[in-house]
Amino acid sequence: MKALNAKRYYLDLLIPVFLILLAEILIFYGKPEAAMPIHALNLVFLSLSTIFVNNRTYPALMLLPLFRLLNVAMPVFFHLTLYSYVLVYAPMFIPMYMILKERFITAEEAGLTFERFWFFLPVSISMGLALGWGEYMVIKPQMLVVDNDLQQMLILALTMIFFVGIVEEFVFRSSLQTVLQERIGLIGGLVLASVIFGFMHSGYHLTLELLYVSLAGLAFGVLFWLSKSLPIVSLAHGVTNIALFLIAPLKPEILPYLIIGPLFLFFFYAYALDRIKERIAT
Repeated sequence: MKALNAKRYYLDLLIPVFLILLAEILIFYGKPEAAMPIHALNLVFLSLSTIFVNNRTYPALMLLPLFRLLNVAMPVFFHLTLYSYVLVYAPMFIPMYMILKERFITAEEAGLTFERFWFFLPVSISMGLALGWGEYMVIKPQMLVVDNDLQQMLILALTMIFFVGIVEEFVFRSSLQTVLQERIGLIGGLVLASVIFGFMHSGYHLTLELLYVSLAGLAFGVLFWLSKSLPIVSLAHGVTNIALFLIAPLKPEILPYLIIGPLFLFFFYAYALDRIKERIAT
């Protein structure tokens, strides 16, 4: 009976994950008209399963097809892509709130804390800049602002941190990684959440991008595991996109200095704290 339950346990996880990956593969090959019904079917399946089955993996997985459907269905109101990000990401705060309200994910598990924020801040910024620079080498996007307008740069930075960063990191790290680690272990949950994160970037239609973003997801996942902080990993994600869509296209030569500076500060923090602990102990 125990073996049977274990098999069903993984089957319950396998079916929705398979449907998510299948839909994203179809998007990768330029067939969104076939992918959207699969995401919609998966969303219905997960919603009904949540009603009848006490399994908090389902609410976490529901966020993925829901996000993709919102992304595709959202009408275009702005000529500049930057402003469309807010419209795509803002509705996701509603299901995120419901997941926390119904305690499918607790505030502690989600990392809703600023504890040790200043300690991890430098490494978060450095990691974000490095990952953004690397992704720029893969996809070479244009800047999301025009005419080097300072106001648009500020809007881009705030959008990438407070909308893109918070939403994606809650979905993939606070929620998905948390429940997957509970189900299949630390390493398995970290890897699977990162692979799904990579596949959810299928719209670029680049194999190297899927691989790179999966590796970036691993980096974000490890940072979240170490810091237990959504603000820290959201900042890292936001800085990644700032580097990708603003700094790298505009001034790539300054990125090495921007990356190294916070790293030195982080190691100084670590050294200083270690010395303080030694003094206290003696």
